[in-house]
Amino acid sequence: MGSVRRSLISWHLKKKAKELISKEKGTVYKEWGGKVSVCLVYPNSYFLGMSNLGFQAIYHLLNDLDYVVCERAFLPDDRDISEFQRTGTPLFSLESQRPFTEFDIIAFSISFEEDYLNILKIFDLARIPFLSQARDATKPLIMAGGVAVSLNPEPIADFFDLFAIGEGEEFVSEFLDAFQSAQYNAKTKEHLLEALILVEGVYIPSFYKIVYQGNFIKEFTPVKGSPAKVKSRKVKKLDVFPAPSSHILTRETNFSNTYLVEIERGCGRGCRFCAAGFVYLPPRERELNGLKKEVLKGMGLTQKVGLVGAAVSEYSDLKALCGTVIEGDGELTLSSIRLDVLNKETLKLLKEGGYKTITIAPEAGSERLRNVINKNFSEKDIIEAINLISASGIQKLKLYFIIGLPTETLDDINAITELTLRIKSAMQGGLITLSINPFIPKPFTPFQWCAYEDIKSLKNKLDIIKNGLRSEKGIKISSLSPREGYIQTLLSVGDRRVGRVLVAAHAKGWKAALKETEPNADFYVNRQKDFSEILPCDFIDNGIKKEYLWKEYRRALKAQTTPPCDVGRCMRCGVCAV
Repeated sequence: MGSVRRSLISWHLKKKAKELISKEKGTVYKEWGGKVSVCLVYPNSYFLGMSNLGFQAIYHLLNDLDYVVCERAFLPDDRDISEFQRTGTPLFSLESQRPFTEFDIIAFSISFEEDYLNILKIFDLARIPFLSQARDATKPLIMAGGVAVSLNPEPIADFFDLFAIGEGEEFVSEFLDAFQSAQYNAKTKEHLLEALILVEGVYIPSFYKIVYQGNFIKEFTPVKGSPAKVKSRKVKKLDVFPAPSSHILTRETNFSNTYLVEIERGCGRGCRFCAAGFVYLPPRERELNGLKKEVLKGMGLTQKVGLVGAAVSEYSDLKALCGTVIEGDGELTLSSIRLDVLNKETLKLLKEGGYKTITIAPEAGSERLRNVINKNFSEKDIIEAINLISASGIQKLKLYFIIGLPTETLDDINAITELTLRIKSAMQGGLITLSINPFIPKPFTPFQWCAYEDIKSLKNKLDIIKNGLRSEKGIKISSLSPREGYIQTLLSVGDRRVGRVLVAAHAKGWKAALKETEPNADFYVNRQKDFSEILPCDFIDNGIKKEYLWKEYRRALKAQTTPPCDVGRCMRCGVCAV
């Protein structure tokens, strides 16, 4: 009776997967015979994973290789997790419903540190040991890529056999070629890894020896022929490769019925808190004619097109590209808009493209603090942009602010309230949503040496803003809790020892895990770092000079701004000198 029941439940879970995939357009199905099999995993829900353009891009790149078959997997929802656990059904892929252990490679695409705990949930469901050293050559090779691990993979280093550092376009084919060549000749997992270390951008944690002195990293030494610095992969000319786009369309995503297209990569503005603004340097644009073709292709599938990039509103031919959408009676959305590039013509295009909400990011309430973070908008600039938005007829506005920034005072916090009220007055009605989040120090930014502010202090600052706007109609406030920000900081800047905290959090929850941390989590989170200290991410070479970031940090403390990068000519950060 038990075996029949188990079979029925397993069938139920697979039936649900088939129903989900039946709603997709563009799913890739390939025969397995003689191919390298890859299970591409997003460590969160299907809804979020299929909303992630990077995840879709890697899926397409892998399946474009004739000798590779790539299928997808996601973290099941809570109800399905219970079913997997109760029935003993191992986690399986979406396309063919095969267990993870039947694949040659399990590749995680990780965009956010908050998903690190989900990795362990997925390992549990797939019946895979957590630690790389506990898995032999009979198990699939388990790797990870994505922006989160390209910044600092160390908190999850012990769980993975290797990491792909940097951008994937050139890396994918080089890595799979090397894997295919070494797969059958390597007698042990170590032999296989030794062959793969020759691929630029590969980081194998077990091939580095770490020595600690007290709580600090004293030495980070490569062994077995590993490079002292792992070079982060970057694509010099984006147009050599197809633009990442929504190869699979489904209503079960955050961008239902929207065809997303990456039009540029990187941002040269140098906002000092923004990791994407530094790690994706230099800024690169795609050629207009190719993007027009991609947009028209997308409009043949769905009428709504989303233009994606770190600095979309600064794309050279943005108006012409938007015009292509509008002329085809399509709807338009942009991933980001800088308020200093807004004008009547741009707003007219956005309105014609179906825009109902404008999102802008002052980040700080006072001009002094905006200078500290190198986001040098004056209040006059902000209000003039708001006047233009209001005049265009767009009545919904979303504002992003950060609290707990370096050198911040209570005057800066009160300035958020005051600026919001002035913006509300300039909007002359409508709805304003404030997104207020604590500052998270990120690797490879000028603020990577900064401490995360005390949780009690951050809560007090949030209360000041909320109380100051409580009586105002038409203003909504959302925020990341300071405690969540604390954990995110730990996972952003922590070293390899933080992996033990993740295992404890998976078993007992964060509250209990943080009490057992050694070193104490405050050592990573609430402590100011010095330039001479070896940081966990220092082994990654993404072209940016550490000395340049430190110089920018010192300029920030004096509220001195730095002009945007002059690509190919300024040479100050080191990226264009490579």
